[in-house]
Amino acid sequence: MLQALGIDNYGINNVVGGIVGMSSLITSTMSASISRYITYSIGQGDKERLKTMFSTSVNAQIVMSIIAVIILEIFGLWFLNNEANIPEGRMTAAYWVFQCSIISLVIGLISSPYNALLIAHERMGIYAYTSIAEVTLKLIVVFTILSFDGDRLILLSILNVFVGLGMRVFYGWYCSKYFEESNYNVKIFDKRLLKELTVFSGWNLLNNGAWVFATQGINMLVNVFFGVAYNAARGIAQTVNGAVQGFVGNFTMAFSPQITKTYAAGDKEYAIQLGNRGTKFSWLMMYIFIVPVFCEAETLLKIWLGQVPEWSVLFLRFAMFESLAVSSGQNLFRLIQADGNVKKYTVHAAITAGMIFPLAWLIYYLGAPVWVAYLIFIFDFMVLNIVRFFDMKRLMPFSIHQFMREVFVPCMRVSVVSFILPLIVCYYMEIGLLRFFINVPLAVLWTIACSVVFGLTKNERIFLKNKFLVIIR
Repeated sequence: MLQALGIDNYGINNVVGGIVGMSSLITSTMSASISRYITYSIGQGDKERLKTMFSTSVNAQIVMSIIAVIILEIFGLWFLNNEANIPEGRMTAAYWVFQCSIISLVIGLISSPYNALLIAHERMGIYAYTSIAEVTLKLIVVFTILSFDGDRLILLSILNVFVGLGMRVFYGWYCSKYFEESNYNVKIFDKRLLKELTVFSGWNLLNNGAWVFATQGINMLVNVFFGVAYNAARGIAQTVNGAVQGFVGNFTMAFSPQITKTYAAGDKEYAIQLGNRGTKFSWLMMYIFIVPVFCEAETLLKIWLGQVPEWSVLFLRFAMFESLAVSSGQNLFRLIQADGNVKKYTVHAAITAGMIFPLAWLIYYLGAPVWVAYLIFIFDFMVLNIVRFFDMKRLMPFSIHQFMREVFVPCMRVSVVSFILPLIVCYYMEIGLLRFFINVPLAVLWTIACSVVFGLTKNERIFLKNKFLVIIR
């Protein structure tokens, strides 16, 4: 895509898409609430409530889509015209990206109850196949625009809408065929359920608002203070980071419905065990990617992109640890969501995460370098995990001491030891393809070995060994 669009157009695509991404301040809160309530209803075994919940959720998302479109067409267009710092002559293309991004947002919103059903029913195989299909279609789109002589940014935006629409049609067909509760009825609009969803979402609105400003908001600050070229570099780092987060997230996603269902069934202690185990596995899996990418970021980007935008290497290294800070707390957040009593936690989390945007704006205003925002983000989200500890202790029989012993200490051991051998290779070998093809597999195998030896318990090692033998057979 970078080769097809060029650095400036790639940066425009990143920042304009970020304007629409800001709308998740009002939309992703409802999507997360729907996922939680659908999974909770399955855990309780209440099929009638589940049917009502699904149709009410779709109707709620349609209403949210209308609200999002109105807000974006007013405030989003104002920002695009006055503050986005779009290069001269590219405003028409930016308008196309903006409008197509809005359409994609609406498609995604209406699809979210169907996605929630797939995950709640733990149809991870279908979820994996659809993810592969979506990525393949996007790759076809990139090759298509490479051979196009017109405005490639406009064509990219239009084709991405069709990819999203195709995935939406498939999700609707699959769910209607295999899940009886997915028969959508426009007349079903349970006000009591909608009120529950709205109250739950209302408190999460603060939390998600802080998240959006900490991510898409920072993209816009970078564009305002430094320009689209820096945003292109940040976009490349986010692309690699998104691929890694997607892999780790899909692997650990199996924990999410299990945590909610177990909690709904009343077994809080086992739900906490699942949350702790999921946190440790997320951390260890992230490190399998962090170590080789950190050590060989420069060569990786040269092989992948050819023309590497300035700052991309440094941004990528920071972005990997930024992703670690986020993913390490996701299963703890799911535990709090499973409980449903999110009021106090949301206020605490919003205050903590909400500091990222104003601090980044302040340091940029004072003349700080562009990469300092990453340090603020990483530190802030590590503090947020500590905030989660005390909120979970208030809501459930959660032991901070047990978490430190079973999760934090093993993860820290792996974090330190896993870098030793790859950094020795970096010190004694010159940077280049030879070192890359030696060090990357070495770093992956070494980190896996460190994770098994220093990160897993005896029972977890036995479980892993048995699973490995089953796969080999």
